[in-house]
Amino acid sequence: MSFTEFFKRFLTVLLVLLIWAGIWAARSTILMGFAAALIAVGISIPAGWLQRIGWQRKWALAAAVVGMILILLVLILWLVPRLLSEFVALLETIPDAVSALVANYNTLRDRSPFLTAALPAPPTLSTRAIDPVAARTLLNRFVNAGLAIAPTLLGGINDAATVLINLGFVLFIAVFFVIDPLSYVKASLYLIPERYHTRAVDVWNQFYRTAHTWISTLMISISITMLLVWVILGLLLGMPNAIIVAVFAGLATFVPNIGAFLPIIPIAIFSLADDPGRMLILIPAYLLIQLTESNIITPSLIKAELNIPAGGLMLFQLLMTVAFGALGLLLAVPMLGVLIVLVREIYSYDLLGLRHTAVQLYIDARGHLELHKREVEPMTSEPFPPADELPVLAQPESDR
Repeated sequence: MSFTEFFKRFLTVLLVLLIWAGIWAARSTILMGFAAALIAVGISIPAGWLQRIGWQRKWALAAAVVGMILILLVLILWLVPRLLSEFVALLETIPDAVSALVANYNTLRDRSPFLTAALPAPPTLSTRAIDPVAARTLLNRFVNAGLAIAPTLLGGINDAATVLINLGFVLFIAVFFVIDPLSYVKASLYLIPERYHTRAVDVWNQFYRTAHTWISTLMISISITMLLVWVILGLLLGMPNAIIVAVFAGLATFVPNIGAFLPIIPIAIFSLADDPGRMLILIPAYLLIQLTESNIITPSLIKAELNIPAGGLMLFQLLMTVAFGALGLLLAVPMLGVLIVLVREIYSYDLLGLRHTAVQLYIDARGHLELHKREVEPMTSEPFPPADELPVLAQPESDR
């Protein structure tokens, strides 16, 4: 190898390392841009519905953006204060829950001399009720601890104002994304040879379909989970503070696998404070709701490209949390979906030529793997974005 060739390779490797270092340094901002793109896809869904019933593109986009802002205002002005007040009520029930737990423990110890000798005596705990000042202080600590792991754009200042500014910044970018998305697609085409333009548009189609599938399924899943928890646990079984558990369970849907078990904590606390015996009914009922939603309702809605194995998803969630914090955990599913599309379309299909090959594996009674392959029909790509999902992007210039 000549010195010139070695020097070219050295510069290439150095350039790749510098680019990767720059991406890593700006990873939080890049992830927020990805979140803005997802919000833009979410805005495009109702805008497409309005266009299909005859609305013009500009009015459909305006109505979708205004509707999203109104929903956020309702959440902030109506739901958030109610959740905070019920959270304070939750804090006030903790001493009663602890007292009930200690009383049940003492009852168990007193049942027989053997249990009295085997189980240690419970510690003496103060059951003083939490006054509003102490509850507010504890709530502020809880919020600040949660915000401390969120990525920021203002030099690491972790407070509620920064999060609101970041949210407004992301929404602002998302509006620009949804107004003229074709500009960004066209810009990407100028970075690759012309012979790959058609293939690049196909990959963009797959990206859009993946994001569209995740957003649609997530919104339906959140709504169904909140409704079922509120109706079954609150109205039918009479659990106190059912609305906070329902909203908590719905928001926990953002975190697959792990989030399904988080609402058990407030359910257990409310049950211990109100009637400890009902916990044996409420928790199994909630788990049955989650089992129905995650294994019957969601799989019937979600498409094959987002059917990600649970073990791989949990590992990717851990990696995203380490790299990006709380925002990475929330966006782990769509990010993994985009990466799967990228690897499948470019590496597996184009480089390895596996587009028309379906691979199936079986395990026999002895635990040996058996491989079966078959040819499949080629997949057809829809125009970007799909005309039946987002016609606002496929209109002629005269209509814009």
